[in-house]
Amino acid sequence: MIHVDNKKTIYKVADASFRADKMRNLFAVTAIVLTTILFSGLFTIAGSLMASMEESTMRQVGGNAHGGFKYLTMEQYEKLKMHPDIKEISYTVVLGIAENRELLKRPAEIRYAKDALAAEMMFSMPTTGKMPEKRDEIATDTLVLERLGITPRLGEQVALEYSVCGEKKKETFTLVGFWEGDIIMSASQVWLSRDYVEEILGNFGTAEKYVGTINADVNFGNSRNIETKLLRVIEESGYTKEDIEYGVNWAYIGGDSMDLTTILGVILVLTMIAFCGYLMISNVFLISVTKDVHFYGLLKTIGTTGKQIKILLKRQALHISFIGIPLGVIMGTFIGGMLTPYVLGILNLNVVKVYSPWWVYAFAAAFSFFTVFVSIRKATKQAAAVSPMEALHMIDGNGREKREYKQTTKISLWRMAWENVGRNRKKAVLVTGSLSLSLMVLNTGYTMANSFDLDKYLDRMISSDFVMGDVSWFNVYSSYTNQDTLSDEFLKTLSSYQGIEAMEKIYFTEKKCELDEHWDTMAERAKEEVGLSGDWLKHMEEEIVSGSGMYHVYGVDDGVWEKFTVWKGEINLEKLHGGNYVVAAPYDSEGKLSAYEVGDYVDIFTRDGKERRCEVIAIASIPYNISVQHSHPVDINFYLPSEVFLNTVEQKAPMAVTLDVADSGITAIEQFLADYCENQDHSMQYSSKAVYVEEYKNTQRTYKMVGIVVSVLLAFIGIANFANTIITSVMTRKRELAMLESIGMTGKQQRNMLIMEGLIFMLWTVGITCTLGTLLGKIALQMILGESAYFTIKYTVIPSLVCMPFFLGLAVLIPVLSRKYINRESIVERLRRGE
Repeated sequence: MIHVDNKKTIYKVADASFRADKMRNLFAVTAIVLTTILFSGLFTIAGSLMASMEESTMRQVGGNAHGGFKYLTMEQYEKLKMHPDIKEISYTVVLGIAENRELLKRPAEIRYAKDALAAEMMFSMPTTGKMPEKRDEIATDTLVLERLGITPRLGEQVALEYSVCGEKKKETFTLVGFWEGDIIMSASQVWLSRDYVEEILGNFGTAEKYVGTINADVNFGNSRNIETKLLRVIEESGYTKEDIEYGVNWAYIGGDSMDLTTILGVILVLTMIAFCGYLMISNVFLISVTKDVHFYGLLKTIGTTGKQIKILLKRQALHISFIGIPLGVIMGTFIGGMLTPYVLGILNLNVVKVYSPWWVYAFAAAFSFFTVFVSIRKATKQAAAVSPMEALHMIDGNGREKREYKQTTKISLWRMAWENVGRNRKKAVLVTGSLSLSLMVLNTGYTMANSFDLDKYLDRMISSDFVMGDVSWFNVYSSYTNQDTLSDEFLKTLSSYQGIEAMEKIYFTEKKCELDEHWDTMAERAKEEVGLSGDWLKHMEEEIVSGSGMYHVYGVDDGVWEKFTVWKGEINLEKLHGGNYVVAAPYDSEGKLSAYEVGDYVDIFTRDGKERRCEVIAIASIPYNISVQHSHPVDINFYLPSEVFLNTVEQKAPMAVTLDVADSGITAIEQFLADYCENQDHSMQYSSKAVYVEEYKNTQRTYKMVGIVVSVLLAFIGIANFANTIITSVMTRKRELAMLESIGMTGKQQRNMLIMEGLIFMLWTVGITCTLGTLLGKIALQMILGESAYFTIKYTVIPSLVCMPFFLGLAVLIPVLSRKYINRESIVERLRRGE
């Protein structure tokens, strides 16, 4: 066989064919752009979600290093830092904790940092000024300065109180650097100079484990298998894990593996997007092959092989991809960036970070490119298989002559339209499928937004009109430890306002205790009955083995008991006020697991250090929104009436106070609390139903916005698919329509027949959306929401029905415009062109 190098010729034919079919190119580019927008938008949001969650956790932990080595000597540090696996390492030395009265509610750690890297790893690098260098210099954040009553300005004098090995010290320093404080972080950093810290520690040494030792933070080449790398560094440096304590940054835990549900969810979303793109891109090229079937037949007659025709179509797909994919990536990244704050707002993340690294562009482009070439496979096969004789008889892409029907019914425009649509059932399925999918997503998104139950949300988030307490109680990353901010004077002022119907106080205290026999099998039961697993179960087991836990004892006013969820027994206020009974909390939120049963006896510690035996009268849970916001692996929660608590445990100011207010007094109370927290006492914070109602509305709006944006993109794909199908169908049937017109079909009849074809597509779309779409939508919502506490699913197809007039308008407009376009030629010209 003689080999002829005709690649250049094939490429020229492909390029000429590409330029000639502008309509096909427009639809194909549109399909690719929309598909790529979905991919790049998804990857932008996913990347932003991971980055935001990671940084949020890092700020809670207090640093962005992969891990660290604790309580080192300088000799140990020097050996460890030489290990080749370590990419970055630096350290800090702790001098103590600030003890200024103003900082009791904002922990501030006093340290010396080896260099700027150490400060940067702890999100505590001065943005104004510099790190301390001289003995009397200091740098800290604005939260510390604000509480000390100091204006953030270089040169200000900062008086600092702290203790070293039991000896109290007070010194004044000059502010040389500061940065914006972050309330998410559990503690602020106060940087002092190396000279000062070494001078102080020189007099005391390292008598305390935490004070005077080196805490090194390290980064490796990547965040995979951090614990394994830390252990390898320790062992290969000549130590054992018993010699050196280490820690892994929580933000990176779980980064090596993904939850199966998450993986399946990602695969499902990617598949849906790819399928949407496939529907349109495949249809565009299949219709293009049908329209140009005579062209491919002619190529076959002059010796073009099927393989060369495939190359021709693939080259055209490349041209279209090189136009559509870059446009889609840019637009998708922009849209994804706009949607990210709304999507992440649903998750209530402390940090919202729009993140668009190179892999977003690469993944979006790769997935789109893959979708394009999967989509054109069928078209390339069909074009390659065309024979010259078949090309003469092929009608509307089904590769066969028109089927013969035995005439049993009267010919009508509706019947003709039905037969025309049914010529290529696969094409009809693609069109109606893509249109239905967009409406299904719209219905699902709208249903999700409207299923967000305000009553359930408020029951979970706040149980009264207002809740007031110390700021550290509201912050889950800080520890409330009996702060006395809710003073008698404040409560008296508050109670003087008109409209307050009920004011209930909640007291709280905690104390480390020894676990009794009731906890012996608790870890095993937690694993079997509640399904608890992972790090929390591990820590729980360690605590139980050690025999220690934390007593959490509450004192609550009588009105608060009504808000409890009782799992077992009965809350008898008369018995509780007697002082010999107590209510115990279950370990889990559903009341399935409790260390104690009704009738058990427990020992409650008293103010004089002794214990008082009480009988458990009920197992019940206090609403989360009025419980202490921090927890330990083993918490032992007991509840007493307020007066019993104050007489038995210790006299403390309330942890929180709840207010039920008449409608007429809501505004005045809201203004008073806002002014008090903002201008009079920064250590106080409040929440109100009005705030949560607004949050509810914002969340609902977010769901609707995201659902609408995705639905619009999918709808564009479906509409473009429908338009392409109708326009190409009319264009490829020029001769057929001309023949019908020549034998007496009027222009009005022909127009009505084409409109009916469009309406048939829309009727099928409505049918699929309201039947199969409803079923799939409900299943999807059950998978997404599961047993979510805030949702009551009420599936509706109203959004799709609202959109139907628009779709029906398109079903009429597109066929009319298509027919108007072909009628620019006379019947004779169309009949001749068809030949």
